[in-house]
Amino acid sequence: MRVKLLAIVIMFILGTTLLNNNKTFAYPPFLKQTKDLGLEAKDCTYCHEKASGGKGWNKRGNWLKEQKKERKAQAVDVRWLKTYSEETTDKEPKKQEPKNDSANNTTSSN
Repeated sequence: MRVKLLAIVIMFILGTTLLNNNKTFAYPPFLKQTKDLGLEAKDCTYCHEKASGGKGWNKRGNWLKEQKKERKAQAVDVRWLKTYSEETTDKEPKKQEPKNDSANNTTSSN
């Protein structure tokens, strides 16, 4: 009876640990690496919306995710933050003005 109960408790603990696989467990080294780069990261809100990390990223975090896609990397590399700039993310894409061909169109009068 005790063996079955112990097995159930162990399975429950393993199950909840595996099901509650929160990515914040994997990323605290990012905070240390960021500080080691001389950046002013105080907590996870340097890239996340919440101090606890997890899903929900701010501009910097979204930029890192974009960099991961652009670089076709398997994981984010915090060293990329050395090239991050707030101005880069604030800029809107340039809108192309429609070409005005009326200046080039001339009508010939015969």
